[in-house]
Amino acid sequence: MNGLPISNYNVRQLKKIAIIFALFLIVIFLSASVITALIVDDIEIDSTHYKIKDGFPIFTDAEEYLELIKSYPYDFGTTINTYIVKKGESYWEITNKMNISMDTLLAANPFITSLLAQEDIEIVIPSEDGVLMALDSINDVWRMSDLLQYNEDPTGDYTHSIFRLFCLDDIRFAFFKNSIPEIVNDSLENLYAARKIFQSPICGPYTSMYGQRVDPFLHGMAFHNGIDINGKTGDPIYPAREGIISFTGWKQNLGLTIIIQHLDGYESYYGHCSAIDVKAGDMVNKKQIIGKIGSTGRSTGSHLHFMIKRHGKLINPLLYIW
Repeated sequence: MNGLPISNYNVRQLKKIAIIFALFLIVIFLSASVITALIVDDIEIDSTHYKIKDGFPIFTDAEEYLELIKSYPYDFGTTINTYIVKKGESYWEITNKMNISMDTLLAANPFITSLLAQEDIEIVIPSEDGVLMALDSINDVWRMSDLLQYNEDPTGDYTHSIFRLFCLDDIRFAFFKNSIPEIVNDSLENLYAARKIFQSPICGPYTSMYGQRVDPFLHGMAFHNGIDINGKTGDPIYPAREGIISFTGWKQNLGLTIIIQHLDGYESYYGHCSAIDVKAGDMVNKKQIIGKIGSTGRSTGSHLHFMIKRHGKLINPLLYIW
């Protein structure tokens, strides 16, 4: 027989050693878990401060959420700061200043129910684009990855250590880089649905918002009926949504203008064009170039003046193309 003979006695001894070793590991695990439970404060959140939506916790209490953010003892997966909205500031101005998208801001502030910023409200600002998500179980991480079609591992300390099984945190955070949220609060759900239909007609920073502003010609306050998006003369303009061209030509103040009629009573306006590449009656899709950026009409420089109406009533375009 090759090798050393093993008797029944040897087998019994080996079993005893294995049992003793296993018991030793169990004692170590239980002792460490009990000690951890005694000395580590777990994260406890009042369930009335958030709402479960599609299985995910969505915070509704801003104060509780911000307190959690400021006291969170683990890695979020990205650098997180807070910011207090100044008088007259919009979320778009803040996102431009912080170099993040509106999606990133809304994902990091689930308690926001309107795109109209409130003065002195404190908000959470991630240092990069992505979805900061509160999670109440490890299963949430996998489910959210599937929803976002996220093929990498999220960043952040969202898993509990083996010695935390007796004192699980109510909430942990994970960060999904360069993603757009799929779960938002009920107040923003309709805006998200509309936003999936519309697109920004050009890529560029918003230089003037919808609403009251200092008129660049009169230097007094005046109502701005759209938004101005910065761009270079000759850059292409795309439809915000598929539709039929209802007007092309010159309009007072707007210069060379394109108007598109869309479904559901929507109209979109594209002003200050340097050239128009379509004509009335044309059907256009979101990938088709309809004109070129310019500075015709009442304009201080090359940009696109973009307006949206529904059933003849002006609407803030940023509700649809943010």
